[in-house]
Amino acid sequence: MAKKQRKLVYNGHKGLPVGTRCIWCGEQTADPAYIINPGGNPLMACCCEDHFQKTNTFVRRDNKIRPVFYVVLFVFVAIDLVMIGYNMTSRYAYLPLLGIALTVCAWPSVFTHYQFYVRLGLVKTRRIIRIIMLCIAVLALASTLSVM
Repeated sequence: MAKKQRKLVYNGHKGLPVGTRCIWCGEQTADPAYIINPGGNPLMACCCEDHFQKTNTFVRRDNKIRPVFYVVLFVFVAIDLVMIGYNMTSRYAYLPLLGIALTVCAWPSVFTHYQFYVRLGLVKTRRIIRIIMLCIAVLALASTLSVM
C-alpha cells in the first residue's frame, strides 16, 4: 500500500525545521515522510517507517493505559499521604513508595506531552526513567527492611 506523498510546509519552508529529531531514537535524522503530528507544534517526526510504526503503537497504547496509570499512582500517593499524616513508622510505611516506583517502572509514561521525549528519544528516556525508579524501589525495600 503506497503512502501518499504530500508537500509539507512549516513556517514558509518546505520539509522539516532544522534540528527536528526522531521521537523514537532521538537522532537528528527525522524524515518529512514520517510525521507523527502533522501541523502540530512542536513537530514530532520519525527517521524511518519502523520507528514511525513503533511510535504510533506506543501513542495508541499510552492513550489507553494512561488513565489507569494515573489512577493507580493516585491510590499509592493517597495511601502514602495518609501514612505520612498519621506519622506511621511501621515496616509498611515505605510500601506505597515501592508501589509508586514499581508502577512507574512498569509503564514509564511520566511525561504528559510527547514532546518531552524528543531530546533523547522514547527508548532512551523510558530506559532512564526505569533505572531511576528501580533505584527508588531498592531504597524503599531497604527502608522497609531497616524498620523491621
